[in-house]
Amino acid sequence: MSRVDGGNRPSPPTKRSEFERGDATREKPATTAQAKTPANATVRSFQGRSDFEPARPSPSRPTPAQTPAVKPPPSPADAESIAQADMELGLLEEFPDADAQSGIASAMLHAHSDAPVSQNRIVERLKQDGRLESLFGEVFREDNPFVEQPHKAAIVRALDTALTRGTVTSDDLRAFSRGTYAQEWQQIGVALGDARK
Repeated sequence: MSRVDGGNRPSPPTKRSEFERGDATREKPATTAQAKTPANATVRSFQGRSDFEPARPSPSRPTPAQTPAVKPPPSPADAESIAQADMELGLLEEFPDADAQSGIASAMLHAHSDAPVSQNRIVERLKQDGRLESLFGEVFREDNPFVEQPHKAAIVRALDTALTRGTVTSDDLRAFSRGTYAQEWQQIGVALGDARK
């Protein structure tokens, strides 16, 4: 029997290592020289636009308008008013009683009735502390001895400002009107609706 390969015998199989015995279809990892050279010499890195995209205008685009999230710094008078409100809010910690705290908070809002910036600051801080719902609810609770009618009006006015500025949302008001002080917040909602007409 003649051999097609001219009689050359195949060399005896060499012993292969564990890593070489794997699947023959698996690709061998590229060497570092192969990895650095692109397969096609005309391939370029991405330049920010497709070759099919029309040329963009020059980078001298107009500056976009200022977004509402970025607030300009307060004026010196507003900054002083905010600092005063922050200092007064510290007084609430000295009174553990909820009735007294609500009376003080509403009195502060009444005292700052001519300064919507500081009124908004008080509402903002009470909301951050999680006390807005309970303190304002206490103000509208029947038979609260620490609250007078001007204090209720100050809360309604402050909430109106807070709604306008986005400190308090209508979703917050809806949630409060279903919470622990539901009846009181429904009264606040009615008074607020009347004030916004």
